[in-house]
Amino acid sequence: MKSWILIVFFAVSPLLQADASQKLYDLYQRELYSQGCDYGYQVFTQNKRNEAFVSLLGFSCLKADHIDRLSPVISALHATPDARANSAYFSLLLMQKKLLAQALYDNKPIVNLKFPTSAHLLSKVFELYLKNPKSSDIVKEYTDPLNPRQSYKLYTTDSWGRKSIAIDEYYDKILTLHHVY
Repeated sequence: MKSWILIVFFAVSPLLQADASQKLYDLYQRELYSQGCDYGYQVFTQNKRNEAFVSLLGFSCLKADHIDRLSPVISALHATPDARANSAYFSLLLMQKKLLAQALYDNKPIVNLKFPTSAHLLSKVFELYLKNPKSSDIVKEYTDPLNPRQSYKLYTTDSWGRKSIAIDEYYDKILTLHHVY
């Protein structure tokens, strides 16, 4: 009887993984990134060897501003060139977030660092901060050099009792998006 249950489990297991991948993909396509991140972590253990699933989980969490949830994703992506590239990208953003938090909370200078850059908001603001830390300002204001109508405010905040950083995006001085990392 036990062997019969194991056979059924192993026969159904790939179908459940495919179902989990499809559900995560559907949530991502519907731009329900936070729900996708939450769902992906509920079924992460069963799908951690499926690098397409893990990558999509990482991008869902990233789009939902849940950067702190990327650590297990980073560790799981290692077998293929695409997976390693995604892991490096997630690692870069997580490190930039951690370095900005250390600079803002602990007054730790992070000038003269050379990092790859990306189009992600956190990476853009990190680069602007490196060029001009504005150490005396509590709220650091930056203008996008490629689009002067776009600007950002970087500051510390407390989110659910946890020290975090916030970035507000403005277009023509109108707040368009608020991010907490």
